[in-house]
Amino acid sequence: MRFAFLPIVALSIAACAEAPEAEAPETESTEEVSPAPADAEEDIRHFLLQEYPDAAPMQYALAWSDLNGDGADEAIVHIITPYFCGTGGCNTLVLTPAGPMWSKVAEISVSRTPVSVLDSETNGWKDLAISVSGGGGPSGMMRLAFNGESYPSNPTVAPAEPTEEAGTVLLAEEPEMKTLEAEAKSGE
Repeated sequence: MRFAFLPIVALSIAACAEAPEAEAPETESTEEVSPAPADAEEDIRHFLLQEYPDAAPMQYALAWSDLNGDGADEAIVHIITPYFCGTGGCNTLVLTPAGPMWSKVAEISVSRTPVSVLDSETNGWKDLAISVSGGGGPSGMMRLAFNGESYPSNPTVAPAEPTEEAGTVLLAEEPEMKTLEAEAKSGE
């Protein structure tokens, strides 16, 4: 019975990886994004396992950018796992430092890479451009503006809006993926 789900899992992962080819806007800049502190990635890995214990194993891509101008980088994390992914894409998180922990600013569903930061800002936070396609909807880049509390959770509907702006690419169309395995429970 356990192996009966393997084809479903494989198809789910493949659906996240494959996107219909769409003409991508030219990239304005692929400048280096400032690195986060040395232990920040380990903190993000811990956050993901704590926040989504049933989603592991998962793959994720990670980028850093100071989106709110406070001098501390936010983490932009694109997660690929059957737990989140479907024909429309996977989830992208925006996390901000909150003391020794991380706080979720946004959980953006049905998103794909590339993910860019734009020069424009709304309510003190840089706007994001996120790729969307599949799931029966149109393909392209969508501008997500911060509403004072969060970025929109679904980039395929308003208030997200189409954009031709490319911005600075944070996560490339085919970003470097890292694997995160579930933590062994004590006694196992």
